[in-house]
Amino acid sequence: MQVSWGHMSKGEVYDALGRKPHLSTYDPSPDTTHRMERVAFLMDPIDSINPHTDTSLAIMRAAAKRNMEVIYVPRGGLALDHGVLHVRGRQVHIDPTPQRYADLGDPVYCPASDCRAIFIRSDPPFNTLYLTETWMLSFAEAAGVRIINSPAALRNANEKLFALEFPELCPSTLVTSDRESIKTFIEQQDGVAIGKPLHGFGGYGVVKLRHDDSNLNAIIDMLTLEGRDPIIVQQYLPEAQQGDKRLFMLNGQLRAALQRIPHQSDHRGNVHVGGSVMACEPDAHDQLIANRVGPVLRARGLFFVGMDVIAGKLIEINVTSPTLVQELKRLGGPDLANEIIGMI
Repeated sequence: MQVSWGHMSKGEVYDALGRKPHLSTYDPSPDTTHRMERVAFLMDPIDSINPHTDTSLAIMRAAAKRNMEVIYVPRGGLALDHGVLHVRGRQVHIDPTPQRYADLGDPVYCPASDCRAIFIRSDPPFNTLYLTETWMLSFAEAAGVRIINSPAALRNANEKLFALEFPELCPSTLVTSDRESIKTFIEQQDGVAIGKPLHGFGGYGVVKLRHDDSNLNAIIDMLTLEGRDPIIVQQYLPEAQQGDKRLFMLNGQLRAALQRIPHQSDHRGNVHVGGSVMACEPDAHDQLIANRVGPVLRARGLFFVGMDVIAGKLIEINVTSPTLVQELKRLGGPDLANEIIGMI
C-alpha cells in the first residue's frame, strides 16, 4: 500500500478500497487553528498516482520542504458557503520512501483564503465536474486567492485549440466534423495528416490519416462520431519520428525543455503510451514561440504550462495539469517544483 491513512479510520473519510471521499463526515466548522502556510491541491485520487513521475507529488514535496502545510482536496471537495469558497480535504505528510510516499492526516475544512495557493491538478478531460469546479474556484480567485492555473483561463483554453490563437506558429490545421473537408485537407497535405479529438489527452485518439487507406472513412467517422464532433486535422511533420519537445513555461518564461521520443512501434511521443524522454536544450525556434506566447500566458494567469513543439511548430499548449517535472529533474534539468513553490 503506497498511501498511509495515518491514525484516522478509513471509514471516516474514505471507503475501503475505492477511498471515495465522504465529505459529509467533515466537521462543517472551518478550522481557524492552523499556523503553517497552507497549499491545497485539487486533484484525482492521491492513492492512484505514480510517485516516480507524478508532478503534483513533486510540488507537494517542494512545499513540505518549505514547512508548508499540504492539503489534498479530492474532486468534489469544494463548497461555497454564502459565496465564500471552502476546501475540504486531508493533510498530507510527505514520506521520503517511494513505497509509501505520503501519509494522509487529519481532515481539513477551511476557507480558501486560508491557503497561500490552490493548485488545480485534475487530469483532463475537461468535463462538467471540471467546469463546475472552475466556476467555484473563480469565487476564491476574485477574492484574491492565488489559483494555479487561473480557473477563468482554464475554461477558455482548450489545449488543442489554444495554440491556434497563434496560427503563424502552428502547422497547417483544420478543425471540422465534415468528412469530405477532412479528406480534401489530407490530399492537400501530400496524402497524410494527423487527426485527433479536441478533448483527448496523453496521446489518446491521435491517429495518422492516409488518403489511400481503405479505412479512412471509418476512422474519420469514429473520430467525429459520424460528423457530430469537430476534430483537429493537422499537417503531418516527418520530424515527429524523432519526437517532440515539451517546453516548460513558468509565469510566462521558458525555463526548460525535454525531448519526447516515440516508441519504435508508435508515432506518438507521449510517455503515457510508451514514449521516452531525454534531455535537450531549447533552441531559437523554441525561444521565439515562448516570446510570442509567454506574455499571453502571464496576462491570463496561466502560471505553469507545457507547450508541445515539433520541428519548430507549436502543436499544443497544455494548461490543465502539465507533467514531466520529475523526469526533467532526473535528467539534470532545473527543479521546477521548487521554483513553482518559491514563486507563489
